[in-house]
Amino acid sequence: MAGMKTLLFALLLASPLLPAQPVAPAPADEAAFHRMLEAREDIHARILKEAREITENAAAELASPARWESVRARRLQEMRDMLGLLPWPARTPLNVKVTGILDKGDYTIEKIAFESMPRIYVTGNLYLPKSRTKPLPAVIYVCGHAYSPHGDKTAYQRHGISLARNGYAAFILDSIQIAETFALHHGVFNQEMWDWYSRGYTPAGVEVWNAMRALDYLETRPEIDAGRFAITGRSGGAAMSWFTAAVDPRIRVAIPVMGISTNAANVEAGTQLGHCDCMFCINFYKQDMLHQGGLIAPRPLLMVHGVKDTLFPVKGYTEFERVVGNLYQGYGRQDHFKNIVVDTAHADSDFLREQAIHWLDKHLMGIPPRRLDMDYSNAPPEELSVFGGAPPADAQNFRIHETFTSHGPLGQFESPAAWKERSSALLATLRSLLPPTKDSFVPKTDLRKPSKAAGKLPAILYIASNGEDERYQARLLRGAESRGETVRMVVWPRGIGEIPFSRDTERNFLRDAMLIGETLDSLRLRDVRAALGALKAMPEVDAARITVVGRGVSGILGLYAAILDPAVLQVLLLDPPESHREGPVFLNILRHTDLPEAAALLAPRRLLFYGHMPPAYSHTERLFRLQGAADRISVAMNIGYVAEGNYGYGMASGD
Repeated sequence: MAGMKTLLFALLLASPLLPAQPVAPAPADEAAFHRMLEAREDIHARILKEAREITENAAAELASPARWESVRARRLQEMRDMLGLLPWPARTPLNVKVTGILDKGDYTIEKIAFESMPRIYVTGNLYLPKSRTKPLPAVIYVCGHAYSPHGDKTAYQRHGISLARNGYAAFILDSIQIAETFALHHGVFNQEMWDWYSRGYTPAGVEVWNAMRALDYLETRPEIDAGRFAITGRSGGAAMSWFTAAVDPRIRVAIPVMGISTNAANVEAGTQLGHCDCMFCINFYKQDMLHQGGLIAPRPLLMVHGVKDTLFPVKGYTEFERVVGNLYQGYGRQDHFKNIVVDTAHADSDFLREQAIHWLDKHLMGIPPRRLDMDYSNAPPEELSVFGGAPPADAQNFRIHETFTSHGPLGQFESPAAWKERSSALLATLRSLLPPTKDSFVPKTDLRKPSKAAGKLPAILYIASNGEDERYQARLLRGAESRGETVRMVVWPRGIGEIPFSRDTERNFLRDAMLIGETLDSLRLRDVRAALGALKAMPEVDAARITVVGRGVSGILGLYAAILDPAVLQVLLLDPPESHREGPVFLNILRHTDLPEAAALLAPRRLLFYGHMPPAYSHTERLFRLQGAADRISVAMNIGYVAEGNYGYGMASGD
């Protein structure tokens, strides 16, 4: 058996699906060490299985135009919601500024800034051919990650030049990550801003909105034909091309270059290890990338891939081509869909630039193949800068992840009726956001029962935290065990143990789980609820006298399990976080509420804090008071007495 465990460890470390870790001797507690390894294997298998199911379900929805049209409107609304664009943000004044115009002989470059939202500045360069007799078709070019202090637009100017020299207007937009006004793409990827998922925030939503506002601006320009818009870009720009074309019907032609796969192929190949957060919606509706193709169909769609591109596996884009190609064929528009595959890695080329313009000629200009002018000469990057190194002092781009999707300040309810209405709606929302208990995973539990039990007893469900061992838990809960009047169960949710996952492993599982509409904490909440169900079903346990206890984030998992199960008597929290910004991470939760408000849903049942109540929960106290349950929220000092229904402090200290 030990040999099998060593082999399992070696296989896990060698797997491209999980983060590599150096091979090291097993710690002294080999059982705990191997439990951690087995948890890694189980979680990955679970995510991979569900990713495959999501891809298969999407393929079934796209199997025919009739099947797809029956769900298309719903999937479009979901896509907008997952981008943070449902409802649409207000179309506030663009406050456009043209800070300079460069004359390049046969074309000009305008240096433009606009506000997609108040004090959210977007910078870009508009390329216009000088020779024109009527309004021009226009192309939004969205940039991939190319680093420059003058914006990533400077690295893609060859595309603007080629488009202008062949009769198109081209608006090259800086991404928010590499722009003249700073914002983030990599919050989860490398900044451990895991609350982005709780906020339901993806930078893709901001990028799509910026592209849409660019279209709004182009519609005001007399040089532009507002009925002939296209979008293109490579890598991150390809992702924005997919998303924008999917949700904005003004885009008549889409050309995403190296930017699509399937959820199943992505998880199997571990591609998120190299992907920016901007590449994904927050997938709480369990969509697949295939849906993006369906939402664009049957508009003209040219996609491009490289066989050596590890970010977008051959298996993924091949399946995408088959499924979406069949859909276009069903619409009778097979000539509107094409996938060009080149023998390169994740790279641009003159050939691909030329192929994109030929596709635009066919579907946007309606002209036959022609000889194109593909010569270009790049301007110095600083020449293309809109703000010249001095962006507006009032720019709020750096805070966009805090403001784009999050719920506003917690409501101050003035009457029991107002809170009752709010709490009913919030509970319904939580039931839709949080997972059910049904799951094949069986969490590790430790059960202790009194040796001489008379009748049904109260019970404690303790949710373990990382780093705890049985000795620690025995000391913490010894007051409950010493008098032999309480059943005690400890549950270790998946991935929680004496030896925790590395931070890289935790992050990578979090990002992969998002692709299947889960987080590690939502999977762990399933385990807590399953353990709670098992405890309630025990013949020795009085199911009406169960106390849920946990420290930190684990305690909040117990709180939510109790909120969702009205049979739980009370919850006791040890050092709980004050906001979902600290955890637990549930997709979208901060769009709707935060911990101090959600905790009030437990009333009129008891909510207790071990030793001290963090200041943020004064809001919870007010809501308990509003419900006539002021005596049901308090500080407690003895877990055993609380479980037995003793909430005072008048007991003998030697007991």
